[in-house]
Amino acid sequence: MLLSLAWIVLICWLDGRVPIRLIWLSSLFIFIGGGQRVAKAMLFTIVSDAVDASHRTRYMSFLSSIPHITTLITPPLSAILMRISIWLPFEAAIGALALTYVLILLMPESSELEPPDEHDSVTHPAPDILAEDQRPLLFPDPHSIPIAQPAPSQKPSTWYTEILHLLRIPTLRFCFLVFFVAPVALVAKAFVYQHASESFSWEMSTTTWLRVSQAVGASLVTLFALPTLNALLHRRGLQAQRLDLGILRGSFLIAAVGFAVLWQARVSWMLVLALFICGLSEAIQPANQGLATSLIGREYNARFFTTVAVLETVGKLAGGPLQSSLFSIGRREGHGSLGLNFLASSVIFGVLFVLALVVRVKK
Repeated sequence: MLLSLAWIVLICWLDGRVPIRLIWLSSLFIFIGGGQRVAKAMLFTIVSDAVDASHRTRYMSFLSSIPHITTLITPPLSAILMRISIWLPFEAAIGALALTYVLILLMPESSELEPPDEHDSVTHPAPDILAEDQRPLLFPDPHSIPIAQPAPSQKPSTWYTEILHLLRIPTLRFCFLVFFVAPVALVAKAFVYQHASESFSWEMSTTTWLRVSQAVGASLVTLFALPTLNALLHRRGLQAQRLDLGILRGSFLIAAVGFAVLWQARVSWMLVLALFICGLSEAIQPANQGLATSLIGREYNARFFTTVAVLETVGKLAGGPLQSSLFSIGRREGHGSLGLNFLASSVIFGVLFVLALVVRVKK
């Protein structure tokens, strides 16, 4: 990320002395290092290694709140810096990324912070969270699937074999489904700003308020509501898996309502309200991460989060063309989109909500 940003700034600083299209080569640095998505996977792995399952969702939520907080802080800060110099925001960004690199070098090895719990392993899975009388075919009986310790003489496992091993845990398949499908639906938010400009005659500069509205809702739920709820209910003895599952159900429902309001918005304030509601559903990721990591051993965390990064990337790649095609329906000169992509996202989260209702946690 540091080299990619530095390359972009360098090409812009040369200002006409080199072809501006050389900016495209900045993606090569992301390709080599993985960029922000790999960095996030590393951070989530460290948290999963160092924090027990009962507190894991709380810290995942704190991490998820940071991008939303920066969305509120950086626009006014950048505006102030740009009054001094057009280059100053870029210099500040490069300095912040360099500081991040220093912090990473000083970070201890997370796998040495706490010895693995012998009961927290995929070879000794956590108690199944599906009720015996409410287990659909999508989630077969885990006790019918033999999960044995690999023999010492076996060849070292690969990423592929480890993921297949993880997929033997029924509820984990649902978590993987959420990691893939949710980004497909969330891509629709990228079209809100164009929708506001075309259907409500907003200037593109004023659509920033939509981003702020979503960031406020997301910050409230990830920085305050979810950690507070997690701490309060944990003190009362609520099982971490039950709490995560309940948060997932509520977040799916909130997201479905938010996108439905977005689809039906006929006045500007409804757009702002809809994105605020969608922001309140941002607990999906930390709750799903907390639920999934409670089902596997710590030795699988790195593989798990890199797989999640791949699933989310593929989901966004698949969701982009799909959402774009739906958004184009009804668009013509003088007439905006019918917003069917927002309806599709609402339906997707509604289906996830129904599937989550099928999952039960044993008391």
